[in-house]
Amino acid sequence: MSFSRNQHLVFMPGMDGTGLSFDPVLPFLPRDAKVTIIRYPTDKLLSFDETVECAAAQIPPGEPPIVIAESFSGPVAIAMIGSGRVKAKALILCATFAKSPRPVVWRVMRFLRFPLLIKPEMPKRFFRFVIGDDKLIDKLKPLWKKVHAKVPARVMQHRLKIINEVDVTTWLAKIKIPCCYLQALNDRLVPASCAEKIKKIGPFVEIKIIDAPHFILQAEPQACLNAIEVFLHSITRG
Repeated sequence: MSFSRNQHLVFMPGMDGTGLSFDPVLPFLPRDAKVTIIRYPTDKLLSFDETVECAAAQIPPGEPPIVIAESFSGPVAIAMIGSGRVKAKALILCATFAKSPRPVVWRVMRFLRFPLLIKPEMPKRFFRFVIGDDKLIDKLKPLWKKVHAKVPARVMQHRLKIINEVDVTTWLAKIKIPCCYLQALNDRLVPASCAEKIKKIGPFVEIKIIDAPHFILQAEPQACLNAIEVFLHSITRG
C-alpha cells in the first residue's frame, strides 16, 4: 500500500463503538501510517449529534485525514464531514448507509428488544445468518465475543434507536471530497439499496464491491485495503 503511507487514517467503528473490531485490519496497514481509532463510550447514551461531536473531538488537528467509517459510523462520518466539523482528505464508507436501512425490520427488532439478546455467546445459527461461511464464523467469532463482552445491552438498544431514526442525506449532498463506498456482496444487514441511494445523492461516490458479509473489514481486510489503495491512487492521479 503506497498511497496510504504517511497518511493519517481515522477508523470509525460499528454499533459496538469499541474500536476493537479493527484489530484484524491493523497488521495490514503501512508501518508509517498514523492511525486514530474512534471509540464511543460504553457507559453513556449519546444522542446522534453527541456521537458526531464525540467522534470529531477525537481527531487530532493537523493534516486532513482519510476517514474510514463502517456500518453505524457511516452516517456519523457523513454528518461530521458534511457539516464541516472535520476537514478530511477522503471518506471511505464501509457497509453502511445515509438513511435508516430496512426501517421496518429494524423497528421490529428494536420493539422485540433484539439488542438485549446480543451477547458474547450467540448460537451458531445467528452467525450463519449474518456471516454465512463456516470458516469465516470460526475466524470472526472470537472477535465478536471480545467486542460484545464490553458493551451493555442498553447501549446497543440505544444505538439501534439511532439507526432507526437517522437520515444524513442532507449532509451527504454537501460533501465535496473524494468518497468511496465498500459494499459487502453478501451483506444481510445493510441492503445494496443503501449504496445505490448514497450514489444517487452523491454521484461522485465510487462503489467497490467486496465478496464479504456485513463485517467487511474484519472478514476481508486485505481486499478492502487493496480497494482503498486503488481508490486513493485514482484520486491522486486525478
